Amino acid sequence: MRDLAAGCLGVMTGQRNGNPPIAEPAFCIDLCRAAPLYNLKILVFHPEGVAADGQSVNGFTWQDGEWQQLVSPPPDIVYNRCFYRSFKERKEAAAALSALSRSLPWSRGLPDKWGVYEILKHDRRAAALLPETRLYTGNRNLSTLLAEREYGLFLKPKAGTHGKRTLHAKLLGSGSGGGISVRGRDPGNESFHYVFAAEDNALKWIHDFIGSRRYIIQPYLHLTSSKGQPFDVRVLMQKNGHGAWSLTGMAVRLGNRGSLTSNLHGGGKAAALLPFLLAEYGPAGRDIMEELTTEAEYLPPLLENACGRLGELGLDFGIDAGGRLYLLEANSKPGRTVFQLTGDRRAARLAAENPLGYARHLLLAGRLDAGSARRPLTSLRRMISMVPKEDS
Repeated sequence: MRDLAAGCLGVMTGQRNGNPPIAEPAFCIDLCRAAPLYNLKILVFHPEGVAADGQSVNGFTWQDGEWQQLVSPPPDIVYNRCFYRSFKERKEAAAALSALSRSLPWSRGLPDKWGVYEILKHDRRAAALLPETRLYTGNRNLSTLLAEREYGLFLKPKAGTHGKRTLHAKLLGSGSGGGISVRGRDPGNESFHYVFAAEDNALKWIHDFIGSRRYIIQPYLHLTSSKGQPFDVRVLMQKNGHGAWSLTGMAVRLGNRGSLTSNLHGGGKAAALLPFLLAEYGPAGRDIMEELTTEAEYLPPLLENACGRLGELGLDFGIDAGGRLYLLEANSKPGRTVFQLTGDRRAARLAAENPLGYARHLLLAGRLDAGSARRPLTSLRRMISMVPKEDS
């Protein structure tokens, strides 16, 4: 690939325990190992590693089978993989991106869950996939909705991840003694289940649990397998080396029996899609898989048109007992370990290589968005001149 332009892809990630102290180390290693195939170099860095003037970045690179710390010129392209655990982390990332304003963003981001809902509900085809969704506005609103929903309500943070702080609230019938059942996951993603004899006590507890966070409310959907396990289908859509959307892979995420969510971070497992669908839905499973493919390919351009250029999307679909699809979530910073867990080596490889192919595409195109003005790119010679940082 000597005839292709070379450059540096900067992967901005959060701080975590480990050596080096970066989030998603396995994914970062996969990127580094595959980068030479695309004539790219990889710099992994934290937001606080970016100099205030944006002229240098303190980060890490994978070389000769180990991580090396170094100081580098700013990367040509920034791939933002930060997952914000606090307002402070979000603020630091925004400051870093502002300082790196001359670096090309690999992708824009999506708004929160409510914002995505507001975009998709105006498209007839996409709206048919959406569960009814409302904003949480207080106890009175919640009490009314609970009385209208036989199977209860599902409440989740507008900007939450990994199933944390989710709730299922349900009125209990007279046969159970009445009251309200509240089960969910706490901030540490641990499961809990409480039963309140008095509705007022339950509503107050829920309100205190939500606090100042903004929540959305949806009807609780029975999206469980024949064995009682909650499940959803993760579809990974990515831009490829030609800048076109492609379906990287699909897999089932299965939660534990009785669990509220199927998220892998909450103890869930993964399964290959088609065998699972055939076991659950019989021959109709193939039709469901085809419908999943069709709808997943329809959504990215729709969201991109509203949000700006995107590079990848994780689309999570629920399927009820009758085979109806529901779009549960769209994520512009999707995980991809599900494909390693199912043994789908092709999807796992593409999940790591497509970001590189798309970065090279952007680098060669030299533009921020279709039709936008070209931006200057950092020379490869500057990347080669990176100097390892001495131990302090």
